Amino acid sequence: MQVCDLSGFCRTPALVACNTMRNVLAEKVSEQISQWGHRGLIDDQLLALLKARYRSDEAMLGLLLRWLGFFAVWLLGASVIGFIGLSMGKAAEYLVPFVLLAFSFYMWRKGTRMAVDPEQRHPLTGAVLVTVGLIAAFAALLALYALLGGSSMRLAGPILMLVIAGAAFFTAYRYGLRWPLILGVLLAFHALGNMHRYGGHGSYFLGIQDERLTFIVAALAIVFGMWHEKVLERDLNRREVGFGQVYVVTGLLYANLSLWFLSLPRGELIAVLLFSFACIVQIILGARFHDGRFTGFGIVFLSIDIYTRMFESFWDDLSKGSFFLIAGMAAMIAGVALEKRAKRFVTEPTP
Repeated sequence: MQVCDLSGFCRTPALVACNTMRNVLAEKVSEQISQWGHRGLIDDQLLALLKARYRSDEAMLGLLLRWLGFFAVWLLGASVIGFIGLSMGKAAEYLVPFVLLAFSFYMWRKGTRMAVDPEQRHPLTGAVLVTVGLIAAFAALLALYALLGGSSMRLAGPILMLVIAGAAFFTAYRYGLRWPLILGVLLAFHALGNMHRYGGHGSYFLGIQDERLTFIVAALAIVFGMWHEKVLERDLNRREVGFGQVYVVTGLLYANLSLWFLSLPRGELIAVLLFSFACIVQIILGARFHDGRFTGFGIVFLSIDIYTRMFESFWDDLSKGSFFLIAGMAAMIAGVALEKRAKRFVTEPTP
């Protein structure tokens, strides 16, 4: 039987799962403490005491390290993709796919070993190497397709994205890693969004080309993520703790982006109303179930929606200074009203 206590001492062969559980709990507790302090539910003295008790500074350090890892993956992945263009001379073009395949397998293998090391000496570095290895595999398959005389990159690109997404999902669930899961989700979204329409010469290859299909997939991802959290992640000893968060957040992002894009430029009234209604529903659901993800995305995209409508209706009729002055004052008035409403709700006695 695996035993793991919350004080940090772990007696189990599955040390990685235990460390993952503690990290997720620390992040959630630290985030909740910060929200209490921001909303004025606790005073500064209690806020400092809770931060010291639950070491929220270490959680912030972990967040910083994850963002540094994200930029490392971005830069290394860009360099891998750029390597194809720099090496496509007649003498080297036949070697590029195979060199990239060998490089991707080495990075994937080395990264998985580092990520599942029982002593957890380099977990973040291992996750970065695994993700870069998967990106390199995608680049290698593209180069191999071009080498074999493939002419329909319009179809091959999305299909290869789905292939690498499948490999990323397998890696994520096999080794309990969230970075490959994020990559797999992003590749799946963009592969499906690009499947039916060509973006045009020089267009952004990873752009959302089919907003309606992307919205449907995003909605399914949200539902699956919620089910993942409620059912699969009830056992905190599972390595997949936190995976549902990836599905929910990514689904909310792409669902809102798809609805926003459908309302541009000067979209149909039904598209504008649907986007506004979806934002309001997210705020209501977030408040009802105390889920900051829905509330946050709802508020952000409702603000974007209001700004977009103001831009479309008044940008050409008002001076730029007047436009931003009105928008800023409206935002300040709304913020003050919401703050007063929140304080009155907190101070009201519970029956």
